[in-house]
Amino acid sequence: MNEPEFALLLTWTCYGNWLPGDGRGYVGNTRSKRGGFQPKHNVPQTRFDADDQESRDLAKGLQRYDSARLTLDDAKRAAHSFVAAAVARSWIILRGAVMANHVHLVVRNCPDDGPDVRRVFKGVGQARLNEEAGVKRRWWTQGGSNRYLHGNDSILAAMRYVEEQEFCLVRIEETRVVE
Repeated sequence: MNEPEFALLLTWTCYGNWLPGDGRGYVGNTRSKRGGFQPKHNVPQTRFDADDQESRDLAKGLQRYDSARLTLDDAKRAAHSFVAAAVARSWIILRGAVMANHVHLVVRNCPDDGPDVRRVFKGVGQARLNEEAGVKRRWWTQGGSNRYLHGNDSILAAMRYVEEQEFCLVRIEETRVVE
């Protein structure tokens, strides 16, 4: 029997961007000055939180490093590091979009472990960007999103979603950087 197709849709943000409380919506934990937090909502087809000034102010105040935004050159370097990491592991990046403030990758032929696969890409990107900048800095926010895609329809939908990203600086198609 043939195994159904499987891929991961990985997403992460640049450090200090898209903080909890952001008006565009966010999937981070909503913290309160009164203590505690509301756990993040990160399940497909469910509501997400948006526009919570108290959470945004609190998150900004907790930042330990300067916010990071990628330039076109930074995005190219990161994209090339993602492709090199995929090739070294025989993974396939079906589609990728690197924006100034976040990254999306649809990855196939990889382990069924989103956090580990995402850590590989974030790690090689972090190392490459630091090497080029000549300084150590924080480029990525901790964590990210891992969507497990089962079946061709869900993989194709994720690929379309990544292809349609506005403000994309660099695209990846079939494990090749498209500049």
